[in-house]
Amino acid sequence: MNELNTQPSAANPVPTLSLAGYSFNFIESGGGDVESADVVPLWTAVRPGEVWKIWWNGQKSELELRFNETLLWASQVYPLPGRLRDLPAYRQIVDQFTGPARAGMAGSSILGRARTVLVERVNTPRALGRTALALVRWFLMFMGLVLLVTMCSQLRARSSGNLPPGSHYGVTAPSSQPVAANSEVPPEMRDRTLGDALSATEMQVVANAAREMGIQMRPTGQPFVVFSDPSCPSCKDLEPKLSQIDPRFVPVIVPVSFKVGSEELVKNVLCAKDTVSAWSAAIGGHAPTGDAVSDGKCSGAEEKAMKANGAFVALNFTGTPTLVSATGKVIAGSGSLDDINKWLAENGGLKEGAAR
Repeated sequence: MNELNTQPSAANPVPTLSLAGYSFNFIESGGGDVESADVVPLWTAVRPGEVWKIWWNGQKSELELRFNETLLWASQVYPLPGRLRDLPAYRQIVDQFTGPARAGMAGSSILGRARTVLVERVNTPRALGRTALALVRWFLMFMGLVLLVTMCSQLRARSSGNLPPGSHYGVTAPSSQPVAANSEVPPEMRDRTLGDALSATEMQVVANAAREMGIQMRPTGQPFVVFSDPSCPSCKDLEPKLSQIDPRFVPVIVPVSFKVGSEELVKNVLCAKDTVSAWSAAIGGHAPTGDAVSDGKCSGAEEKAMKANGAFVALNFTGTPTLVSATGKVIAGSGSLDDINKWLAENGGLKEGAAR
């Protein structure tokens, strides 16, 4: 090869291009083997409406510049041994595209540089895929960090034991009311807030549930509501005690279905003509008879069962059975008959001196 002829011929020098306007995206391609006899693309510059390519025509030993697939310039170049991209003519053409881009990047704002980097990261499907994968990876790392911080905060709060008396489930008893120490209340009869009563809004939730799904177990008496699950062992233990309580009070059962198999039992009860007998059969674990028999497929049964569960959750209750008095006091668990009667006498809503 002639070392003195590495530049284009004097009769056909590298053209000076007018490249004002939007910036280009650049793609290097092809092998760049000087001994290749093929026609191969070496470099591409792209922007809206314009595609510029530098080709090596090994058959003619020519460097070519094409604009939108039209041959714009070509000149014989006998390169020195090495890569085609080391040709001075190749560099003169490329620098006309990349020089303004580098100058613009150096003098641009942070937002401009960020835009340029972003364009480079999404200018091909493969680059876009890599960028999307990186973003997902960073997002998952951030969410994992947030979860770790949240768990640490919860563990610290749980282990500190600094919550004031009466602070349960996020509700604190008013300072004007006496608050019983935990040790003074039987474990099975712990009040949800140890002295606080349900709000007027919460009592409306209880009243709506009792009106739509409630089963009044006797004809007369001051009502109190019992959220009970027919498959719950503590509910089964409580049931016979409810038939022996102070006759001035009457339990109104709101059947909930959180245990396995309870939903079908609750729908059978709600669909029966004799709901009292149907409930007694369901909670007692024996087959219903007569008007207590149903298939659980009556209109609205599934909706009522869901409403009962929704009321229980909305009231922030956590276990069955849960009892609510007419004054809004709450206890959970079975407890003894004496404890239940005492609680009803103090919180049931009867006027003082009411006959037994």
